[in-house]
Amino acid sequence: MAIIGVVAAITIPTLINAYQNKQFKAAYKKAYSDLNQVLFSAMAYNEMPYRRSKFENEVTSKEWQIIKSGLKISKECQRRDLYSCWAKGDTLCGGSCTSGNPDDGLDMDNGVPGNSASSFMDISGRSWAQYNDTENIYLVDTNGFSDPNQFGKDRWIFTFADKNDDRISKGYPVKVIPYYKRDLLNRSSFCKHPPCYYYSWLYEN
Repeated sequence: MAIIGVVAAITIPTLINAYQNKQFKAAYKKAYSDLNQVLFSAMAYNEMPYRRSKFENEVTSKEWQIIKSGLKISKECQRRDLYSCWAKGDTLCGGSCTSGNPDDGLDMDNGVPGNSASSFMDISGRSWAQYNDTENIYLVDTNGFSDPNQFGKDRWIFTFADKNDDRISKGYPVKVIPYYKRDLLNRSSFCKHPPCYYYSWLYEN
């Protein structure tokens, strides 16, 4: 019995972790597919704006509106009530991407994606947010307020790209890609709980 208990103690957590990762991976692929469908639909109807530079508020705002329209909002939150749509958890850049001004009402260590303009929840329970209000970087938490709220697990980073799979800084986007086109295997500002399979969980079996 003692041996069985030891074996169970070793194998059960591994099996649970593998099962959870399978769910996280499937949810990541689903969010990626859904966002691509939103982009393809907007392209078909000539709704996508032309981007003239990497930083462009007006274009980013239009892209964000297209994303919201395509993903069916259940709840929308603005900058000061971000946490009503986006759970506290992992930040990007360890919070250093926020303004750092206490008057902004931003919590630099607990879940602010960046200097975000708004966030929303879709009807499937996913949370979406802008990285900031000027760039074409969009975040998703695939299970909303459920744990672990970590990038590389249930949180992911998408951007719009050109035909060469490069993030678009000028022109019309043609596809959605992960912001990182590689896995992050070490702890960093964009992966606090490695490994973060930004690439392989989408493109490899």
